[in-house]
Amino acid sequence: MPGTAGTDRRGLVAVARVAKAHGIRGELCMDSHADSPLLFAPGATLYLAPAPLAGKGAGRPRPYVIKSVRDNNGRFILALEGVADRNAAEALRGAEVLIPEADLPPPDEGEEYLHKLLGSHVFLADETEVGVFTAILDTPGQLTWVITAPASGTKGGAEILFPAVPEFILGLDAEAGRIHIDPPPGLLELYLGEPDGATGKMADETDDGQQDGQEDGQEDKQAGAGR
Repeated sequence: MPGTAGTDRRGLVAVARVAKAHGIRGELCMDSHADSPLLFAPGATLYLAPAPLAGKGAGRPRPYVIKSVRDNNGRFILALEGVADRNAAEALRGAEVLIPEADLPPPDEGEEYLHKLLGSHVFLADETEVGVFTAILDTPGQLTWVITAPASGTKGGAEILFPAVPEFILGLDAEAGRIHIDPPPGLLELYLGEPDGATGKMADETDDGQQDGQEDGQEDKQAGAGR
């Protein structure tokens, strides 16, 4: 049965979000941040924090016991004690799914849990800093990271929406607080505009060309006057 009182988030980690109700028996369809079905084993307890309402923060997490879990085209379908019909399931749409951090299994080699990477500095392969990893968005088919550009840049504080798929991620180091990425072509320019170096070079070349043209015009005018 769901708990009668909410709890705070201390010691809890977000691992999924309720995408929608599934069927008429109260099942929930989850968009999971974690691949392991062991996190949703029958008999285990998870916590659901209701989606934020306009002008308010997210609700306090409430505990639910898992009755069953199955896979459906890459999404987990869960049945929870106390959620008996579609109306009850619809009321939980958008809720954040949390579990105790102590229940997380060790990550595989070369992997990190996202909650431990939040706040990390993000770099390109050549060590150019892109910004800070500040948030995670649930988007259809993939996770999207929010990377906030450095305040010192021309677009300081701009938010970059980075598609967090394996081919664009070069390395993760939660202990050092560093992430290396290889973003798809044009992504950074979309949010930050042209790189300063390229823009500056183009401006210098244009100025030089205008100056050369003015000097050539003056020489031609002087030559004509002499004749």
